[in-house]
Amino acid sequence: MTYKFVPHTESSVPSKVMKDLIAGGTFLESIATNPYDWQAFKDQIRLQKGYSSDTRKVVLEAFERQNPVLSPSEQASVDAFRNGAPTITTGHQLMVCGGTVFFEAKILNAIALAKAASKELGQDVVPVFWMATEDHDFEEIASFRISEHKFIWQNSGAKGPVGYLHTNDLAKQLESWTQNVPLSDPQKKLLEPRIQAYREAKNLAQATRQWVRQWAEGFGLLVIDGQDLDLKAHAAPLWSAEMNGIYSDLIQKQTNSLVAEGYKAQVFPREINLFDLRDGDRQRFDRPDFNCPDFDISPNALVRPLYQELLLPNLAYVGGQGELAYWLQLGSAFEKLGRPIPLLYLRNSFLVQDNILSKDLQKLGLNIFELLGTSGEGIKSQLLGKHTVLQAEGEALQAPLMEAIADWNRSLTESYPELRQHAAALKVKMEKLAQRTAEIRYRTHKRRHDEYMRSIDRAMDSIYPNGTFWERRASYIDLIGKLGQDPRDALVEKMSTIKAGILVIQPDF
Repeated sequence: MTYKFVPHTESSVPSKVMKDLIAGGTFLESIATNPYDWQAFKDQIRLQKGYSSDTRKVVLEAFERQNPVLSPSEQASVDAFRNGAPTITTGHQLMVCGGTVFFEAKILNAIALAKAASKELGQDVVPVFWMATEDHDFEEIASFRISEHKFIWQNSGAKGPVGYLHTNDLAKQLESWTQNVPLSDPQKKLLEPRIQAYREAKNLAQATRQWVRQWAEGFGLLVIDGQDLDLKAHAAPLWSAEMNGIYSDLIQKQTNSLVAEGYKAQVFPREINLFDLRDGDRQRFDRPDFNCPDFDISPNALVRPLYQELLLPNLAYVGGQGELAYWLQLGSAFEKLGRPIPLLYLRNSFLVQDNILSKDLQKLGLNIFELLGTSGEGIKSQLLGKHTVLQAEGEALQAPLMEAIADWNRSLTESYPELRQHAAALKVKMEKLAQRTAEIRYRTHKRRHDEYMRSIDRAMDSIYPNGTFWERRASYIDLIGKLGQDPRDALVEKMSTIKAGILVIQPDF
């Protein structure tokens, strides 16, 4: 396989808010620091000196309690954390079989960044995956694709935190569905342990922990679930303050400041940014309830980062564009919490350039990065301009030929008036021959034009199937299908750098 890379700083894919965050020198710099700079990581190390030893002890015990049997690499990370190592974290919903490519991409990116930071900073940095077990959006986590085959978990009784959902029936549905999906051996090798986890585990949270740990084995990734009795109890002051509207007020003011600077609010703040998990459901608090047990209080998208950073000594959080955008709504809230906002590290994106796409790009005379962040119609507009030029070129080729025929006819009839009828007949024949040449040239040009259009459509559909960026539609199982192997280790190696961007992978076949 070969890899091409373009950093986010040189790509047209990141949104305006992410471009400004990366560039620095804007209003956003008052909230968060440019993450693509090792000095920023060194500064973050100093800011984390205030991380509480009591908190470290509570979190350490949670790691060990939630993961009772540790692999050698996990044990090394637990020991490093015990001895004062900082963390680099990513998190995600509990997508069935990972959902789309960026589930695994975020995990690999956090591992790679922790590896690079350990080397640069001269100390251990532990990668952490935060499971969003309390999320209640079942429809969002219930499906994934393998090529054009789409799986949807049928569970009419699903409600409340998705982490609590039983998965034995999910395993049965997956086993039945995969019988009708053509899978390569490498795809089966990835998928089977995931189905096995759904079959063996008590619920979706436990199953996801099982297969994530199995897949990421050897990298020292630690998996943590915030839905934990002791962790929730440790955050009691945060819940109480939010019940009183202290953080929601700060979040609203920060959001208003962002909007005033021309940015949009990614998440709408509420008067109380907490949910109630009692009765097995997840309902918003519409009024303060100081009698609710800590374990039954669940943060929404805006308070979850505060909870996470209260518990973890993070140097950076690895996330996507929309995700990091709502972290920017929390600058003032972090100041109140007394914890530093981590570096907001826009993750790497993946794209596969297969043989068909390579041929289309060659025909178009473009490289893949010229198509990123643009539209097929934009490329076609450029083609229409080129078509107009070629049409004028054709007319320019035709004009001197027609003039030459007219000059020849005039010269002949002036010298030999008696041959006027013969000359007129020859003129008609030559004009017809010239017109036939023009028609052949036009058909050739039209065929090129049509092929060019089809190449544009195919190329854009490879990168943006149904108008969606490939990694937001395809699964990691798709990635393996296109490459013929799991590129896990190679991707970590390629991403072990301070810079993030778009990684284009070309298979060898």
